Amino acid sequence: MIIVLHLLTSKSQAMKTNTQPLSGRLIRVCSFLLLTAFFVQCAGPEGPIGPPGPHGNDGTAFAYSAIYDITPDKWDGNEDGYWVFLNVAEITEDIYYEGAVLVYRLIEVDPISFNMLPYSYVDNALTIYMDFDAYLGGIDILYKRVIDGVNDTFAPDMLMSFKIVIVEGIPLATLKNMVNINDYNAVAKVLKVQDGGSKQVIY
Repeated sequence: MIIVLHLLTSKSQAMKTNTQPLSGRLIRVCSFLLLTAFFVQCAGPEGPIGPPGPHGNDGTAFAYSAIYDITPDKWDGNEDGYWVFLNVAEITEDIYYEGAVLVYRLIEVDPISFNMLPYSYVDNALTIYMDFDAYLGGIDILYKRVIDGVNDTFAPDMLMSFKIVIVEGIPLATLKNMVNINDYNAVAKVLKVQDGGSKQVIY
């Protein structure tokens, strides 16, 4: 009986001795795995590439502008609104999908002042709307008058001039974070806009 108890005690002590190093190893391995998982989570996925700057590597600007002069006979429409189509070959697929198109109406000549489209002019019961739609190779400019909530548009009876700005490689959402796009002078300064002069609208 004494011998059996001695054997059981010896076996128990041996098992205890063998499990202690095993437990220490398990603790070390688990700690290592936890630390590895922690650092992997901290690293996270790589973020997207940022937008290109406003100037190319060769120092040239990504932006181009031109004045389009529209005579009264070029407008088409009725009391619900008038429109005119501008041929703007610079609006390529790259510009349409990856760039931006800005349109400003020349309001004052001295000093030169532009209003960005779309815009609304309100004078008591009269509201004048101007807006534009850009397409590949061209732009529709829309003009509309409303008096007391009723469409009352007549064809423009004077020359209107519009500054069209084509921006390459900078989407509109990104451009809005770079500069106040309502301010043409600020846009021209930031993007170093190349002036393409004045163009008559000819069909």
